[in-house]
Amino acid sequence: MDGGDSYDYRELIQTYIQTQRNDQRHPDFKNYYTGLLTQLEQMFEVDFSSPPSSQSALWMLFRATIDSYLSLRTPWSRFLEAGLLVRKIEALSSQGEKIFSCSKQIEEVTQTSRELHLQLLFDLFECMYGKRDLVVTSQELIARGFDPSKEPQITDYWEDM
Repeated sequence: MDGGDSYDYRELIQTYIQTQRNDQRHPDFKNYYTGLLTQLEQMFEVDFSSPPSSQSALWMLFRATIDSYLSLRTPWSRFLEAGLLVRKIEALSSQGEKIFSCSKQIEEVTQTSRELHLQLLFDLFECMYGKRDLVVTSQELIARGFDPSKEPQITDYWEDM
């Protein structure tokens, strides 16, 4: 999430994805995204906990796509700090260059896959719920009692990792 000033249906979906993550580092993240999702669902008139019964087949694909999206990673994904590893690979000279090249290609393919997963989710959403042109502002969320500027930042939780 980028904590921007406006939220369209894509932000609604990305907020829902955040609530489905099992790797949140601190409860503050789950609480923030659940609170944001509650507000956005009400404003967009969408309830992900009770999808349209007429769209159950598409909903199954939507959920499977979220699960797939959340499982995407690279060999480097779990490293918060990889300085020592990078230095070791750099010391391998030409073999190290091959390792970095493969790693870069994996990262690029994984990023492309993330983008395609999101596009699939956006398209499925539109098929299930119809086109939603609504854009919700931060001010509207604040007026409803939710302050989107309070999004937790991972750097504030280093000691919890």
